[in-house]
Amino acid sequence: MAEPDPTVASHTLVLLRSMDRKLDHVIETLGRHDVRLGRLERDIGEVKSDLVLLENRMLTQTNEILRIVHRLNEQDALASQN
Repeated sequence: MAEPDPTVASHTLVLLRSMDRKLDHVIETLGRHDVRLGRLERDIGEVKSDLVLLENRMLTQTNEILRIVHRLNEQDALASQN
């Protein structure tokens, strides 16, 4: 059996180290994106919560306006009867 060529082993190790550095860089980049995505998800949740609160305020104010209009119509009807 032939002896392994040391230059092939050396080139293989260089290639593996290069791939390891690239993999470390990819993992680091993905970690940063994960943090950013987490922040984005939190911000979207806050916006949704704010929209629900605004919707509730709008509904409350709309109902109040409708009550006032209804009361004014009743008063107008009573005034026109007298």
